[in-house]
Formats: sequence, C-alpha cells, structure tokens
Amino acid sequence: MATFFHYVLFILALVATMELSAEAGVCTRQIGACAPSCGDICASKYPNGGKGACQGDSCVCFYECGTEKRCNVGLGRCSAQCSDACCAAKCAQQGSLSEGFCDRLGYDILCQCSYDCS
Repeated sequence: MATFFHYVLFILALVATMELSAEAGVCTRQIGACAPSCGDICASKYPNGGKGACQGDSCVCFYECGTEKRCNVGLGRCSAQCSDACCAAKCAQQGSLSEGFCDRLGYDILCQCSYDCS
C-alpha cells in the first residue's frame, strides 16, 4: 500500500511540474535597430530578467511572457487611402513597441493599435 501511495504522489508531482513549466514561456519582441545598448534597453524595459541580443540588424528582447502590459486603442477607420502601413504609422506615435493593424469588425475595417503601457 505504501508503494502505491508513493507511486501516486510521484505522478502528481510530475504533473504539477509539467503544469508550472508550461506557464513560464519566453517571449520575444523586436524593439528597433541593433545597437551596443540592446541588452541594457531590454533589461530596463523588462526588469524581471529581460535580455537583449542583436539578430541581424534588429535588437530583440527576450523576456518572461506575461510581464509586459499591453494597451489597445482604436485610431479610426482603415480605407483605400489608409491601409495597414498607414495604420502602423499612426500607431508608431504610441512608442517603439507599438503595433498597428487594420481589423475587420462586421462591415467596418478599423485601425487598431496595441502598445506597451507598462
């Protein structure tokens, strides 16, 4: 009976360990051009262990997923005169980690902006 109990306890501990490791993922975000200060920028942007590295010509931050706070705002309608590139340019005013995109909502196509507000 004690062996069975230990076996069940081992299985439960194994499952709990797998659950915890699945939650803590590593996210990446390109934050601009590669520079010698890439590591310092990422460490200040993601103080809970953010690391930076140059990949090609870009500075990329590696950080624990869920540690950044994202905000979203609508920036009007997208149209033939203002499509994805125009929407992204409007959104860029929110900061270097902003992402603007046209999103279809019913019959409307709206410019959505997601940016880091942490």
